[in-house]
Amino acid sequence: MGTNRKSKKETTEKIKITTLVYGVAIFVVALFLIGAVFIYRFNSSRSVPNYIYNRVFLPAVIIDGFNFISIGSINQNLISIRKFYESQDFSSLGLRFDFNTDDGKKRLKIREKELMNKMIEDRAIEILARERGANVTKKTVADNVSRKMDEYGNTNSIKENLHNLYGWTVNDFENKIVRPSLYKDALEQWMAENDGKDQNEKSKNNAQSALEKIKTGGDFEKIAKDISEGGTADTGGKLGWFKEDQISLELKDKVIALEKGDFSDVLESKLGYHLIRLNDTKEVEGIKVYEISQIFFPKASFASWLDRKIKEMKVVVLLEEYEWNEEEGLIRFKDKKMEEFEEESLNKAEKDASLLTL
Repeated sequence: MGTNRKSKKETTEKIKITTLVYGVAIFVVALFLIGAVFIYRFNSSRSVPNYIYNRVFLPAVIIDGFNFISIGSINQNLISIRKFYESQDFSSLGLRFDFNTDDGKKRLKIREKELMNKMIEDRAIEILARERGANVTKKTVADNVSRKMDEYGNTNSIKENLHNLYGWTVNDFENKIVRPSLYKDALEQWMAENDGKDQNEKSKNNAQSALEKIKTGGDFEKIAKDISEGGTADTGGKLGWFKEDQISLELKDKVIALEKGDFSDVLESKLGYHLIRLNDTKEVEGIKVYEISQIFFPKASFASWLDRKIKEMKVVVLLEEYEWNEEEGLIRFKDKKMEEFEEESLNKAEKDASLLTL
């Protein structure tokens, strides 16, 4: 009998402890969920204590399901951007900024949106580069920074400038600037040697085909309208008048060597493949100018390739004020009034230092 009572008592105590543990766990989870909802809804240092505001590891953006950018990392980077502007004296340039007014707070939101788009681009580049076998190690980053330090001289001065301008350590500089840059270099090289190689070969062949048509009596303007991929195709490839120093260095010698009415062989530049025709020349105030037309086929553009790859990714934005625009591959404001304010502000950005590009 006594043994049974003891057994029941122990069982009851175990149930109470288990219930208490579950209760505490449920309370913690509930508290976490309430906090998460509050942070997503009111993500602002005015509503959330600074210490928490700068260290929130909840995702603000999720990329392809497994990669995320945290709220805290965005907040920390935004603080660095604000510190940069507030550490500068733009008055000598006739520029102004003030993030404390109502409009200033909106301008800071514009900066936040731009920052998030840049962070998404950096993370996308790292994802794509890793998928293609690139791996930027801590040693590679540190060695790169060390070389830069040696190149620019005074290490202590560089560290001081990073701290004064952005509130950064050298480690911050490595992770926020150098590491993304190295991943971008690796991905750009991969693209040029793989996906870009096919497009470049196609463009070169198209340019050579256009040249053969011209050589056999084809009309330059008609061919330009029919197959050129340049922005002036609709006008028959007419580019207008140029001084010698306005012509690309990669093309200049070949262009100025042409006789009036002549056309070039296929010329290669970093942008693509060109067929140039010299339409006319004249002198303007003693300076010779050249009227030229071109048929153009572009090389693979890393920027265009990356833009397409980002649009193919599944991006989810969790912050209340923003949404992902799949068509543009960019974050945008949900609030149409904020979009209008952004457009108006950027139209007069030259008057406001807070909207200048860093």
